[in-house]
Formats: sequence, C-alpha cells, structure tokens
Amino acid sequence: MNERGIILLNVILILLTIALIGASLMIFFFSVDIFSRSVTDGTKAFYLAEAGIAMAINTLRGQASTLVDFEQKIGPVKLGEGTYTVEIDFIHSLITSTGRVSGMEKTLQLQFRAL
Repeated sequence: MNERGIILLNVILILLTIALIGASLMIFFFSVDIFSRSVTDGTKAFYLAEAGIAMAINTLRGQASTLVDFEQKIGPVKLGEGTYTVEIDFIHSLITSTGRVSGMEKTLQLQFRAL
C-alpha cells in the first residue's frame, strides 16, 4: 500500500516538472516573438525613412529652379504598413525623414549641397 502512494507522488512530481518546463518554454517563445516583431518593425521604419529621403531627393531634382520656401514638410505619406514624413530645411541644406511602423520610429538625416 505504501508503494502506491510513492508512485502517485512520483507521477505528480513528474507532471508538475513537465508543466513547469512547458510554461517556461511558452514564456520564452512569447518573448522571442515580441523581440522579433520589434526588430522587424524597426527595420520597416528604417526603410520607410530611407524611402522618404529618396522621395525628397527626387523632389529637389524636379523642383530645383522653382523652390522658394526655406522649409518644406511632406507627409505623412502612407506606404505599406507604415508612414514616413519628410522635412527639407533649405537654410541648413538638411533632409530629415522619419519612418513609423506600429509604434516604432526611425529617423534619418541627409546633408546636401546645392549645385
């Protein structure tokens, strides 16, 4: 009769150990998933900011003879899963582009010189 109690206790301890390992694995995979989404959103925001820089360069090339404003703001422009906003500062010859995706934000700046 004592052996049955010991076997039951061992089975309960083994099941408890398996449950704890399973719970810790679930928490681990959940945190990895959150981290990978954050990295993905950051990368998307970076490329959106880069797209804003490219658009600003294209705008400057097309309007080189007609620009009269000292500052120009473009956006937010929706592209894919996010948006980008571009500010062109002609006094400091600076393009600032900010990409945003799911709360993640990346900003790029480009110094240019007039030809």
